[in-house]
Amino acid sequence: MTKTFPKSSGGFGLWALALALACPGLAVAQDAGPAAGAPELPPQQIRIVDPAGDLVAPAPATEVEQYCLNIADKAQDARYSLQESRMKDLEAAISQQIDELEVKRADYETWLAERQRFLDSASQIVVDIYSQMKADAAAPQLANLDRDAAASVLVRLKSRQASDILSEMSPAVAAEIAKRIVDKTSAGTAADAEQVAESRS
Repeated sequence: MTKTFPKSSGGFGLWALALALACPGLAVAQDAGPAAGAPELPPQQIRIVDPAGDLVAPAPATEVEQYCLNIADKAQDARYSLQESRMKDLEAAISQQIDELEVKRADYETWLAERQRFLDSASQIVVDIYSQMKADAAAPQLANLDRDAAASVLVRLKSRQASDILSEMSPAVAAEIAKRIVDKTSAGTAADAEQVAESRS
């Protein structure tokens, strides 16, 4: 069956409106686009290459994009600068700790050498002599010696014998000798030495 359409523009418009009202699915089908199940093309991108064939990043299309890129670069530079500053501070702190440990190591080696010299200063013969004496007889003799010499003898004696000799001395002399023992054989303080002397008196 052949249909004829009015030639006038007004008549054709009325006919098209009537057809759309009568068949609403027709307009939808026309505007639906590609049929369902048709493959979708991925978003297409424009790639720019230089004469050598190397890929060239396209210039920002707008001033807003350029501004955002500039802000991003500045933020990245700030992060790098902050990380570099923190690394320098950390290196300085580690270097300071190493220097402090080196100083402590040198002090300990000096103290260790002095301690060994102190222990070796008392002759074994002198130590044997005092080890055979009674505490009340050895105490006044050691009290009249140099404090370092008396201390070096006492540290070579047995602990019980040295304690008995110190208990026979006056508290002041015993404290001085005990202080020398602590200073030469341990990392204690003068207060530690006095406490040792008082505990033995």
